[in-house]
Amino acid sequence: MKHTEIWYGSMLHGQFSVSDDDLEQMVVIHSIEEKAIMNPEDADEYMIAQGHDSYLIPDEFKGAVVFSTRFIKGLAP
Repeated sequence: MKHTEIWYGSMLHGQFSVSDDDLEQMVVIHSIEEKAIMNPEDADEYMIAQGHDSYLIPDEFKGAVVFSTRFIKGLAP
């Protein structure tokens, strides 16, 4: 049984255009509310049980990870 880090929070998943000619798989992270080490097969059930909007498995995601302005502003002291 494989365990890996999973991020839970408010995220937008999809394909986004970075320039006029390309479309790239991307996740835009607005918040990370929780990080957990668990079996990825349990991620959906845990997300629903804990009331999270979305999740990301960084080790398995193939695409760009972008942190939104809202996320960055939340880092300020």
